[in-house]
This record gives sequence, C-alpha cells and structure tokens, in this order.
Amino acid sequence: MIDVIIITHNEAINLPHCLQALQGWTHKVFVIDSGSTDGTPDIARSFGAEVVHHDWPGYAEQKNWAMENMPFQSPWLLIVDADEVITPKLRDQLVELADKPVDSVPENGFFINRLTYFLDRPIRHCGYYPSWNMRFFKRNKGRYEDRLVHEHIIIDDPIGKIKDPMLHEDRRGLEHYFAKHNRYSTLEARQLFIDITQPDGKKESANVTAETHRRRWLKRNVTQFVPLPSLWRFLYMYVIKFGVLDGSAGFEFCRFIATYDSMVALKLREMLRQRKRGERRTTDVQAAPLSALSKAEGTESSGIERAAVVPKPQVGVMQLHPEASPWSFREKLGRAVWMLIGKPVFRISFHNWYGFRSRLLRMFGARIGTGVAIRPTVNIEVPWMVEIDDDATIGDYAIIYSLGMVTIGKRSIISQYSHLCAGTHDYADHAFKLIRAPVSVGSDVWIGTDAFIGPGVEVGDLTVVGARSSVYKDLPARMVCVGNPAKVIKERNLK
Repeated sequence: MIDVIIITHNEAINLPHCLQALQGWTHKVFVIDSGSTDGTPDIARSFGAEVVHHDWPGYAEQKNWAMENMPFQSPWLLIVDADEVITPKLRDQLVELADKPVDSVPENGFFINRLTYFLDRPIRHCGYYPSWNMRFFKRNKGRYEDRLVHEHIIIDDPIGKIKDPMLHEDRRGLEHYFAKHNRYSTLEARQLFIDITQPDGKKESANVTAETHRRRWLKRNVTQFVPLPSLWRFLYMYVIKFGVLDGSAGFEFCRFIATYDSMVALKLREMLRQRKRGERRTTDVQAAPLSALSKAEGTESSGIERAAVVPKPQVGVMQLHPEASPWSFREKLGRAVWMLIGKPVFRISFHNWYGFRSRLLRMFGARIGTGVAIRPTVNIEVPWMVEIDDDATIGDYAIIYSLGMVTIGKRSIISQYSHLCAGTHDYADHAFKLIRAPVSVGSDVWIGTDAFIGPGVEVGDLTVVGARSSVYKDLPARMVCVGNPAKVIKERNLK
C-alpha cells in the first residue's frame, strides 16, 4: 500500500491532473491545504482525497508536519506536488515495490526522476534532466532538511533510483510561474545569507545529490561575486548542457532560469550589504573616541582618559606596512574573469569591431554610449569602473587605469598611449593604503598623445591637453594646457 501527501495553495488548475493519475492504486491521499480560495479543497474531496487545513509555516515545515501528524496506514509514502503527474510506467514500478514485504526491500527510499515541461514542451537537456527527487520512501524513515526553499528529504542509505519520470508542468501560466520564482528567489537568497553568515550552524544534509551539493556551493561561493551571473548560467545550460537541443522552449527556459539565478545573486548581495552597513554603524560607535562617547553621556573625559586612547607619536624611521588586499572577493573574481576571458577576447577582436568591444565591456559592467570607438590595444583595468559617453574615441595603447571611476564625456578623444590613472597610494599612511580617486574628462576634450591624467583630476569641457603633458590638478574648461605639470597657455577658441 502507498499513502500520498500533497501540499496545496490555490492549485485548482493543476490538482485534477495530479489526483487523476493517483486513482485506483494508492491507499489514501492527504491534501494539506494552507487556505486556498479557488476551490482546491472541493476538487480534492471530489477525487476522494482527505483534506486537512494547516496554516503555512514554510515548505519543509509543512511537509514535516504532515508526515508527523497524518494517520498513515501504508508502509510507503509518496510525496507529490500538485503540478506533478505520475505516469503509468512509474506507477507500475511504485506498485511493484509496495507489493513486496517492506522488510524485503533493502532501500529506505527512492529518487524519482522528473521531466519538466515549459511552454508545453519537455525540457530534456539544460541540466534539468534527469532531475532526481527523493519522493518515495518508507514511513518514518524520512524528514525534510531545515531549509527555506528547495528542501531535500534526509534518508539514511541505502537509497535507490527510479528512471521512469514523473511529469512536472505548472498549468497556471507564465504570470504565476514568474511570480512563484520571484518568491523562490527571495527565499533562496535568504537561505544562502543564513548559510554564509552562520557557517557554524546546522550542516547541510550529506545525502542530497552531488549536483545539489555542487549547485549550492557555487551559489554560496561563486555566483554572487561573478559579473553577469545570468550570462554564465545561460551559457552553461544552453551550450554546455545542450539546451539548444530543446528548441525555442529550451532557449526561453535557459533564459528564464538564468534570470532567476541573477535575481538570487542580486538579492543576496543586497542582504549582505545591509548587514555590512549595520555592522559598520555598530563599529563606528564602538570605535568612537572616548571623549566623544563621554560627551554623549553628558560627562567630560579626563586628560588621563584621553591619553589612554590617543596613541603616543612614534619617533624614528617610518616603516611602511602595505595593507592587505583592499579588493573584495567579488572584485577579485570579476577582475580574474576579465583578465582571463574578457581582455584576451577584447585584444584579438578585429580593429574596426568597435560595437563588439563596446558590447563586451557592457557585459562586464561598463557604461558605454553609442558610437564609441575603442581600439583593441586599449588597456582597461576594471571595466565596471568605466563610463564613456556617446561618440568618444580612445586610441591605440591608451591606458584606462580604472581602480577608481573613470568618466569620459561625449565626443572626447583620448589619444594613443595616453594614461588616465584613477589609483594611487597614501604615502603618509603606514599601511600605504590604496586611494581610488576618480578621473573625469569632460565633453569635447582632446587628451594628446602620451599625456598623463592623475588621480582625482577633472578636465573641463572643450579643453585640450598637449602631447606628453602631465596633469595633477583640475583643468578649467575651454583651455589649451601643456607641460609637466600642465599649465594653461591660452584659451581654446573654436571657429
């Protein structure tokens, strides 16, 4: 005998297909509903299912509650989602297993394969097939892991697999499908946030599939840091996992899942930023000078207290101790991908493929206007720190050292071998800290050959910087500037 659990909320469109496939061979079907308003409970009763209301506590909690509280009589449990259908071949294998004495079956549970339908077409590639889900197991042998979404059931070995798939198709339309995955992406981002910020908490279940372990590890440690995670997920699904063989439905499915991964990464980054801002505010209070804290409390600190918190000046030779890398892991990973993939592709592109190079830079986060001409020999250090407006030109072997933001205005020309440097170090600091000072070049500016524009410099609109000049301070608009350091020699008069 087999008892079945289905959790539901507004599944009136999907549920009849699911329940029809369970008729005549299951012992009891328990539908655990969390407040449907579309007639789902009545549909379930019309198929002979027992409907139980239980307020929604979460996916794993709802299923665990059902397994602990329903009056099961069968030795085997089958868990099915309302948008899944058990096929006749799969049914026959489940019945064959259930007809045996339960102790004669060595496996405690069985992974069931699942075939997903998207836009009415089966997805047989894209990394989504085969898709193994633990759904059929001995009663009292399984419990879902404590996760907000994409939860897996924990069952001790031995475990088997059933290759004939069940069918997974949500018939409620794309609007509902998108809304559901928007909720899923929030829950998954929250779960990843918990995994990252509480690494000493409950460990992940050891008996989920290797693919699940790998996917979770990548989302925790890689996806959130990689520029354009949706692009890499799309290429993985559509090219490496042969999603192209699933036709137009495969293309759209890969695009959709890639967007979902991007939403998860973006929401996770937002949560981590909010946490970091909260920690920074706490640190600022903790690190405030004692005198400031005393004033806040309505008291004055004594000279002795001030002496305790103000370090005594060091006498002698200053020793520099270069700081540890100021780059975040995400920035390091992004720069590595740019250096290993982006830069080589950029460099070998044909000399007049200006549009291609602009699109490549945009893929790595740069803001590039229309009609921009960048030569393939240009050296751009950090593309997402670059903003180039319409119709600007950057000549051969120019260096855009964009450790800080580098902005180039409309129709400006950066001549060959010029160097726009948005990074330096604080020579007065023992840690020799990196200073990422922005460089701004206005509109209709001409930076001559081999000129140097230093960190924090702003060059005004319509200004000309002569060849081999060095600029360390802001230059006014509409001037011609030459020399080292560059000085104004005359006004730029346009005909």
